[in-house]
Amino acid sequence: MSMIGNYLRITPPELDRARLDPDWAMEYADELEDAEIDEPDSPAGQLAKDRLHRTDKSWDALRWLLERAACPIDVVHGEDEFTEDDWGYGPAFLLTPDRVAEASAFLSALPYDRLIDGVTGAALDAADVYPKAWSEPDALDHLRKYYDDLVRYFAAATATGDAMVVWLS
Repeated sequence: MSMIGNYLRITPPELDRARLDPDWAMEYADELEDAEIDEPDSPAGQLAKDRLHRTDKSWDALRWLLERAACPIDVVHGEDEFTEDDWGYGPAFLLTPDRVAEASAFLSALPYDRLIDGVTGAALDAADVYPKAWSEPDALDHLRKYYDDLVRYFAAATATGDAMVVWLS
């Protein structure tokens, strides 16, 4: 089974609710995922497309690259644990709207080519970055899509003042 990076955008009132009832946040994410799969053209399916984001198996490479770039926010794992419950591979973490905005500013100022400047797939594999397949042809080109999508997702969350729940599943 693969480890997948997941994000859920939540409004400030939803953040307050999630802090009081972390189970609600997990159920909300599950409901959105179901709508995204079962009824993608419905209003709930469209909301899921806006609210949910996945970095697939690229999460660890993004983590490694962002740490190397001295990103001040833990974009990949989140920062504030808000539940001890297992959301797949451990608990979920929060990024407050302020931290989302700070991360977005950093990401927006860091184009992908600069993020990977001097990095090879072999270096990622040598650093034991999951899933240890970065030496494959076009692996770093494939990673570009996930980074660029993450930059856009954080920008959209910042534009509406959203927080995020972040977890691995």
